[in-house]
Amino acid sequence: MNEPDDMILIQSYISGDERAFEMLYRRHRKQLYGYLCNLLSGNSAEVDEIFEMTWIKVIDNLPAYRHQGKFSAWLFRVAKNVFLDTLRKNKTMPLPLDSEDVPEIPDWSRRPERDMEEKESLQIIEEALAELPRDQREVFLLRQQSFSFKEISEIQSCSINTVLGRMHYAIRNLKKLITGKVN
Repeated sequence: MNEPDDMILIQSYISGDERAFEMLYRRHRKQLYGYLCNLLSGNSAEVDEIFEMTWIKVIDNLPAYRHQGKFSAWLFRVAKNVFLDTLRKNKTMPLPLDSEDVPEIPDWSRRPERDMEEKESLQIIEEALAELPRDQREVFLLRQQSFSFKEISEIQSCSINTVLGRMHYAIRNLKKLITGKVN
């Protein structure tokens, strides 16, 4: 059985079907939460707060939603705006990327030296990502979650050319930063 697309769920919810919103929520919650974890360094308290505030804002604005592209792009744009509003209000909020709050599950079948190398590599990448300007980091992380450049341009409220430029600079800067940390 095919599940209804997002627009049908939105229309059903607006018409009073609470289960339609539950389906919409279940469909997008993991991807949104992952995006916020990357944006907020996995700081679970802030991630949870912005995650909840995003869904509240979505509920409030869903009747005004106009189907122009993917719902997920609109959802992520709402999340980004909630994040930026929170950041403006609370200037002490830590910015990305601090992986200490993310628990790791050990894989006992692997060699310890390989795990050390991978952990060091991930640490270098995370540190390099943290040094990128926020817009470049966001484009890079959204592409890692399989968003198209068009969808990213909708999330960031800018042109596709701007997004492509940010991605280009993100990759170029990451190469420089990673090379500088390895040497």
